[in-house]
Amino acid sequence: MDPYTCIQEQGSSTEAHGVSPLMAEAIAVQETLLHAKSRQLSKICLKSDNQVLIKALISNQSPVDLYRINLDIENLTSSFVLLNFSYVFRSLNCIADALAKSALYGLNSSLHS
Repeated sequence: MDPYTCIQEQGSSTEAHGVSPLMAEAIAVQETLLHAKSRQLSKICLKSDNQVLIKALISNQSPVDLYRINLDIENLTSSFVLLNFSYVFRSLNCIADALAKSALYGLNSSLHS
């Protein structure tokens, strides 16, 4: 949320190489934090429907395949006054879920053309 306009920001990007959904979500978190830092935002509430990732971020204990990216995320956290990671049920996260499925469909379509 932009603190001045209270408008929620959202975006998407694609990864062409084969990464797991967990890794893709971790990359999205990293990109989000980099974007928030560049916008000089100080308070972030980041929600995800990936419970494994949220648990890893909160506990600072990540699966081996996420170690490096979670270390980068951990280093970024010092850039914020308040940073909250929270899990949201997929059924309550329908906008983000639809955006992810749309991006995946577009990526698959372009790869098979």
